[in-house]
Amino acid sequence: MSFDASQPTDHETALGLRTPADLVAAVPYLLGFHPADSLVLVSTRTAGQPGVEFTLRVDLPPPRAVADLARELAGAVRAQRCDELLLVVVGGGAPVPVPRAPRAGRHVDPPRAEVVAAVVEACTNAGVLTRAAIWVAEVAAGTPWRCYGECGCVGALPDPTCSPAAAAAVAAGQVTYADRAELEQVVAPAPRPVLRRRSALLNRRLDELCEAGEPIPPSGPEVVLALERWIDLASGDGPRLSDEDVVDLCLALSDPLVRDAAFGFAFDSRAAGAERLWSTLVTEAPAPESAEAAVLLAHSALMRGDGALAGIALARAQEIWPGHRLSAMIRSALEAGIGPDRLRDWFVEGSQRATELLERRAEQW
Repeated sequence: MSFDASQPTDHETALGLRTPADLVAAVPYLLGFHPADSLVLVSTRTAGQPGVEFTLRVDLPPPRAVADLARELAGAVRAQRCDELLLVVVGGGAPVPVPRAPRAGRHVDPPRAEVVAAVVEACTNAGVLTRAAIWVAEVAAGTPWRCYGECGCVGALPDPTCSPAAAAAVAAGQVTYADRAELEQVVAPAPRPVLRRRSALLNRRLDELCEAGEPIPPSGPEVVLALERWIDLASGDGPRLSDEDVVDLCLALSDPLVRDAAFGFAFDSRAAGAERLWSTLVTEAPAPESAEAAVLLAHSALMRGDGALAGIALARAQEIWPGHRLSAMIRSALEAGIGPDRLRDWFVEGSQRATELLERRAEQW
């Protein structure tokens, strides 16, 4: 199942989202982009301090795939140990008038009711209750919403930009994209001629290292220092990488210890600069080397609560390098319900261990 998910973060624990309409209006800021033709599940916590646990979005499925999707979503919410859910269908068509008894007049059913019914049933069987299920054509101020329940509740959305989730996203420096396609552009590759030129340069550099009897990847202590200098430069503005710069960075990150040590930059004052560097490199580096930058970008985004960008970057890593182990491990952990807090400990420990091994290696030089 391909989906976009946002895990809980510190600024999402208590957002003052008290009604279903409040939650629907907050969806773009919980996801990181405005969804269209989507089914969105918002998990809310009822015990202790109320708040949003996680948000998950999938494309609305074709009729033949509804049952399979419902089973997969039920497995996902079970793994996340949800308390209860809000289901939101965005788009999917217009409401359909349905004849009722003569005195009852006509009833208007929201579109894709069969999807909602299947997901509600599957999640209920998994032990997770659905608090409400709502349809909107789009998430925008004043957009009419309609409930899928027998009550036939209707209303209008509040202004999403006034949502507490919007204020929290702005305070956290999180960009909310107009749609998923705009988000995908963050990891879109550079023009093919540029990537081919850099790939050829990288191959020549590797040949030179082989002929000179140098280690591949070059793994001296100066490699890590060069990486740190690039991150410091990126802290002020987006880095401008020459062909030689891209090759140097690709060679540095091809060393698993250097890459693992680089995860540590997400936990200090250089986090923003590191993320800018990874974001630039994932587009400017040739395949398959750019997969390492993609997984570093996913990690940076995940640690600051941007689950949508993290998911896009992980998918890009697998597209660049099918079977890329680390990106597959992170995605599997997220799908199994392991949140950012638990993953943070794993990455901190791994980064510290890699740094120690690099220091030992430097002592031997």
